[in-house]
Amino acid sequence: MIKVIHGGNREAIAQRTGLNAATLIDFSANINPLGLSPKLKTVLTESLDELVYYPNPQYPQLKAAISHYLNVSADDVFVGNGAVQMIFDTATALQSTHAVVLAPTFGEYERSLRRAGATVDHYRLRAENQFQIQLPELIQFLDQQPTVDLLCLCNPNNPSGQVLLPDEVQRLADYCRQHQIWLILDEAFMDFIDHDRLSYINRLSETDPVMIIRSATKFFAIPGLRLGFAVTKHPQLKQQLLEQAEPWSVNTLAARFGEHMYDDQAYIQATYAWLLAEKKALYEGLQTVSYLTVYPSSANYYLFKSGIPQLRERLWPKGLMIRDCSDYVGLDASYYRVAVRSHDDNQTLLAALHDLA
Repeated sequence: MIKVIHGGNREAIAQRTGLNAATLIDFSANINPLGLSPKLKTVLTESLDELVYYPNPQYPQLKAAISHYLNVSADDVFVGNGAVQMIFDTATALQSTHAVVLAPTFGEYERSLRRAGATVDHYRLRAENQFQIQLPELIQFLDQQPTVDLLCLCNPNNPSGQVLLPDEVQRLADYCRQHQIWLILDEAFMDFIDHDRLSYINRLSETDPVMIIRSATKFFAIPGLRLGFAVTKHPQLKQQLLEQAEPWSVNTLAARFGEHMYDDQAYIQATYAWLLAEKKALYEGLQTVSYLTVYPSSANYYLFKSGIPQLRERLWPKGLMIRDCSDYVGLDASYYRVAVRSHDDNQTLLAALHDLA
């Protein structure tokens, strides 16, 4: 079984460096720097008295809120303890024997598929193409492996931030339907792209062999609360998910949060205003660092290649955490990922990077 290393572990870095975890600026986890919405914090505190009761295992109110926002049926929505649970639940439900994932991409896809019994191959993305999927090439790759029964894509991809447009996803979904291939489409970071305008959800049909996985964790800054959900219209996939679903997969606080998160339009609009201002500025700033090769991204993070070794460790004394990408298949220890954070944090990072030149 492969081992996946994740960002965001401030305590581990603090222990290694002797620094106070609370003072570390964490660029290694792609979390909305606006933090917890005050309005939604009130929802959480007002829900505390409900902790003495079991949640409704069907989660009708939570599914209704999500389905209303996404303009799908509540029966199309499945919920869980973060997007990672939805990934593992889907892998278990589909029981693939031969799957394909990207390289590089989020490591939990391969881990979940292997645990469910699948053989996993990699479609390798290339730096010279800025790690963008070349759709004709991917389809040709699938044609050469007739036993493939599942394809898993992260869109936008993690760690590269590259995105397939809806027309391209439609072409791929059509191919998968024609060749009896399930398509898992992880859109965990799609809501950071201009009001979800590139999501495939509004194109889903009952004939699409597609499961779309989403996360509330990143956009709403609740990694410690955990809420993920998935959407499919395919009758067989729905039934297979229902048959293996665990009860009470979402705690009461997360469920109440999810029921109201899309009502907080002030927070959502503030997030887009921050991202519009800071995303471009960070990209342009990173490009001025002489020893970095920075790749464009549609998401709230950037992948870059460093000409200075052990860059992550060199930034620790400055109180900065970045994501070492050496555990991603297809990347090595020269690659790193940084999240877009607040203006002041981004400027601190850029200054520290320039100091190392």
